[in-house]
Amino acid sequence: MLVNNLGGSITLLQVYAAFIRVFIELSMFEDALVTYIEAKKIGVELQLCNFLLKSLVKRKQFMYARSLFDDMKSTGPSPNVYSYSVLMSMYTHGDKPCLEEAFDLLCEMKIRGVKPTAATYGTYLYGLCRAKQVESAWDFLQVLRQRGYPCNSYCFNAVIHGFCNENQVHKAMEVFDEMKKGGVVPDVHSYSILVDAFCKQGALSLGSNLLDEMERNRVSPTLVIYSSLLHGLCKAGKVEEALELFERLKYQGFKHDQITYSIVLHGCCRHMDIEVAYGLWIDMVNHNFVPDVYNYTSLIYAFCRHRYLKEALGLFDLMLDNKINPNIIACTILVDGFMKEGLIGEAFLFLDEVRRFDIVPNLYTYKVIINGLFKGNESDDVWGFFGDMIKRGYIPDVVLYSIIIDGFVKALDLQEAFRLYHKMLDEGTMPNIFTYTSLINGLCCDDRLPEMTPLLKNMILEGLTPDRILYTSLIACYCKRSNMKKAMEIFREMKNGGISPDTFVYTCLIGGYTKVRAMDFAELLMEELETKGLTPTVVTYTDLIIGYLKAGDEKSAYRTYHNMIQRGITPDAKLSCILDLGNDADVDKSQKEKDVS
Repeated sequence: MLVNNLGGSITLLQVYAAFIRVFIELSMFEDALVTYIEAKKIGVELQLCNFLLKSLVKRKQFMYARSLFDDMKSTGPSPNVYSYSVLMSMYTHGDKPCLEEAFDLLCEMKIRGVKPTAATYGTYLYGLCRAKQVESAWDFLQVLRQRGYPCNSYCFNAVIHGFCNENQVHKAMEVFDEMKKGGVVPDVHSYSILVDAFCKQGALSLGSNLLDEMERNRVSPTLVIYSSLLHGLCKAGKVEEALELFERLKYQGFKHDQITYSIVLHGCCRHMDIEVAYGLWIDMVNHNFVPDVYNYTSLIYAFCRHRYLKEALGLFDLMLDNKINPNIIACTILVDGFMKEGLIGEAFLFLDEVRRFDIVPNLYTYKVIINGLFKGNESDDVWGFFGDMIKRGYIPDVVLYSIIIDGFVKALDLQEAFRLYHKMLDEGTMPNIFTYTSLINGLCCDDRLPEMTPLLKNMILEGLTPDRILYTSLIACYCKRSNMKKAMEIFREMKNGGISPDTFVYTCLIGGYTKVRAMDFAELLMEELETKGLTPTVVTYTDLIIGYLKAGDEKSAYRTYHNMIQRGITPDAKLSCILDLGNDADVDKSQKEKDVS
């Protein structure tokens, strides 16, 4: 029967080979090996041994593979370079490569007179790189080159890929340059690795330069390489450029796959108008691609970002109708959408509904809920959700603690804010700069300036450096209290720390000096602001004008007013009211002078 199915007479060895192939396909490995042993009695061919060896390694039957390899060495047929390369791949793949065994294999090949090929060396190099021994791999490759052993682009690609995985793209480029100098021509994979690495690091121009080099060297880029560039552009917020490239690739004959559509759709949903994102969605569907949960989540985010909650919920229902189970990310986005619309009750009802999909809130969901409660003036419910989160086994991180602390500060409940601050310290969670900024703002608003000093000392002891936001908060606080000496100390410290003050900082200081009628200092700061190329705001001018008027210097006040008008800045209601009062006073004064005369 078997002979007839195979189309004529066959040898017994061919029958054995056929059975071995069938057993391998059925994952009956012991039966395959038993059949192999029977076949050896009549003289098995090396080709069949290598097929069985590769099949066992491919299916991760490593114990059987080693036994077969040992049998080949002891009773034949003797392994050839292909056999050794297969075993090399077994030792060098996986999360924990067996590098000692792999190196011993190379040594054994030398003893037995089996010359490794470039593929054998390349496989070993990939193993070294998987084990995070990229420098050793580079040293080994250089030794191979010096001794004239075979190595090709596959070998160099292993090391290039290794350095890129270690975020050492500059080292990968050194290997790439050495490769070209040594006369090894980079292939499409060499370029693909580097373009992807540069794009992930945001070095888009360097990625584009490599694409230009490919064109000069007549190496055709693949859609995979362009996908890396599209992802890099979208990640950098350059979505319009990504869309242009996406369309240009169509005209060049590339057929976009779901990956490229997903990349550009995600970028559009994050950075473009909803019409653009939805238009791309329709285009993707019209090209017979079935949106997955990742695509639905992207568009749901876009609808919520533009405050189209109804449309986002409609899309969520469409996802369910198409038998696609939502993930916690999509659900959290919708909860955030409810919260931003002030629909706190609806947000909790929605969370209850999605429990049927085994969706439970994660740490980020709790952050969204708690942030929403504070914005909805429902701070009394925060502790309840905080406790529920801990019961579910989630450990609050510094971001969540900071959100709650900031919420209590804005709710003017400093007691609860500091209670949580001490709780996070007791639990070993170190505050970040945002935590301290929130607490310092709270102390400023509550006129508790002396308590800021120990808080700042703690922050510095923990190795945190004040950032622009914290410096600005401190300066604004001291200016509000007319403590200009302290405000200027912080101002100088800010500049000495390499942080350039912005218009808001200068406006705070100018406003502070005008309050204490130190107009000389206010004028110097105004000059410094303009010298640095910053543009004063209507608030800056208003504070300066009020300062002049309080000092009785109407001439300087009106000169400043005219400078403001010449810059195209329109007075706000406050300044207009002050100027009108000033004009009324001038009219009364003129009338009195006429009556006297």
